[in-house]
Amino acid sequence: MGKKLFSITGLLVALLLFIAVNSFSDTALRKMRMDLTQNGLYSLSEGSKNILGKLDEALDLKFFYSKSTAPDGSPIPAYAQRVHELLEEYEAKSGGKIRLEVIYTEPFSEAEDVATQAGLAGYAINGAGDKLFFGLLGTNSVDDREVIPFFEPSREASLEYDITQLIYRLNTVDRTLIGVLSSLPMDGGGPDPRTGQSGPRWALYDYIEQTQEVRTLTPTLTSIDEDVDVLMVVHPQALPESARYAIDQFALRGGHILAFVDPYCWLQPVDPADPNGAMAADRSSNLDHLLASWGVAMDHKLIAGDRDKAQAVAAGVYLPVFMGLGQDSLDPEDFTTRGLSQVHMLTPGAFEALPNSGVTIDPLIFTTEAGAGTMDATMLQFGMGDPARLSEMFAHDGQPRNLAIRVGAPSIASAFPDGPPVREGADSEAQIAAHLSQSSAPFHAVLVADVDMLFDQLWVQRAGPYLMPSSGNGSLVVNILENLSGSSDLIGLRSREGFARPFTKKAELEMAARDRLQAKQDELEAEIRKTEDRLAYLQAPKEAAGELLLDEEQTRELEKLQDTMVQQRRESREVRRQLNSEIKALGTRLKIFNTLLVPALLLLLALFSAVAGKRTRNA
Repeated sequence: MGKKLFSITGLLVALLLFIAVNSFSDTALRKMRMDLTQNGLYSLSEGSKNILGKLDEALDLKFFYSKSTAPDGSPIPAYAQRVHELLEEYEAKSGGKIRLEVIYTEPFSEAEDVATQAGLAGYAINGAGDKLFFGLLGTNSVDDREVIPFFEPSREASLEYDITQLIYRLNTVDRTLIGVLSSLPMDGGGPDPRTGQSGPRWALYDYIEQTQEVRTLTPTLTSIDEDVDVLMVVHPQALPESARYAIDQFALRGGHILAFVDPYCWLQPVDPADPNGAMAADRSSNLDHLLASWGVAMDHKLIAGDRDKAQAVAAGVYLPVFMGLGQDSLDPEDFTTRGLSQVHMLTPGAFEALPNSGVTIDPLIFTTEAGAGTMDATMLQFGMGDPARLSEMFAHDGQPRNLAIRVGAPSIASAFPDGPPVREGADSEAQIAAHLSQSSAPFHAVLVADVDMLFDQLWVQRAGPYLMPSSGNGSLVVNILENLSGSSDLIGLRSREGFARPFTKKAELEMAARDRLQAKQDELEAEIRKTEDRLAYLQAPKEAAGELLLDEEQTRELEKLQDTMVQQRRESREVRRQLNSEIKALGTRLKIFNTLLVPALLLLLALFSAVAGKRTRNA
């Protein structure tokens, strides 16, 4: 009796000790973290850590979550736990600069009002008016605000990028300035001497200005202002050497560049007074000298296309060099192209990496292997009015080509190794002293081998003051500018593996069970169809005084077929029941196995240790 009481007491003490240790670890050891997930889901990338290390001031993050109203069975509760723990990792790695507050909102509470006023999206989940909040509010010392309205599970791979971008914006007070250098009148251009009025602004110009400040730069510039965050170069035709040098030095001092060049800009405006000028006009643009120093090249005599992505340009005529590029032609891991459904391109070129350049090139947009091919750019001058003829000129070769790329390097050399070009009236000694022959910061650029994609016709329609996009071209440009306007650490972040891990073994076993029983099911269904056909034939009306006449033999066959039909349907239901039963039993076995295996192993280990210890004491 004493031994039994002692055993029960020991178990109770062990239970209490277990609860105490868990309670203690949940509080005292909460800051101690270890990420054992396969893909480091709860660990921050080096880029995020670097941005946290550069915080100038403390930032407040408020995580709003409607824990009590989150729908059961949805992915929200599990995902919310991951978001919460990742935010705690930001707080832990910030050195006290991130102050995290978790606010569990209740229906019709003051916390809901705060979340709504902050701009978070509350989704109604029932007819009673209860809302689900699941977002983040960030503020800095001057009350600047950044929000993630709702943590969409579909953007799980971008979770770290979204949070790090929010933190970076709060730490960077100034609004992003985009410098646009173009030979095209994107901002409407100067007044027309005949009418005195400027032309219409491109929709893309207005689209960018919704989120960023834009400044038009003149092609005659000799330097690029220090306050320009991203330089956007569009169709650089006949740029003076001084302007090319300014671009070169901007890149070397750490400026980020988005450049659009084109072997043949189909939509390039021509002088309406010279209708024959369209054929003779130079429609190409390039930055050969600069591209070479950036480790890439574009053949301005070659047009890239994809016959599988060809768009209709006339009744029954599809042009392979006019492409609607879907997700299989867009980098799924880059934040600039991720989530875009389609991008339109017209007569683009293709980029190639130069050997031994030392730069890293990541394709963003590319043709597919199945449909890839090329066309000679000179052919376009003679066939612009005949799309069918152009389509016949397309040469399919099955070699994918890069239509847009991301280029990066820790350091690059100047495209002007001998120093700045001589300018009349300039202080040559001052120029030489300021010349950079090697980059002083990491180099980042995105290059796109198409200019036509920026014209309104390829991506947007105007409805009064509103823009109605028909493709993702505008979003692509804004995404790239937003990405390049961040720090090098933010640009380097990539999408990560998802949190959900499919039970692949269970799926494999289920598929095996389906394959094994499906043959029997298919056989039964074929027999049922034959029986139904024969029954329909026998029951077809044979008019004789308005009644259905069947002879004795047909009547017996009809009755037999009806009995057969009942039996076949019974067997079919039994096969389906057996299949469902096996799948359900399989799920139960796997659940028990995964739930009890580890505790069982620990129990066996404990028993083994106890027996071994007792034998040692007896010895």
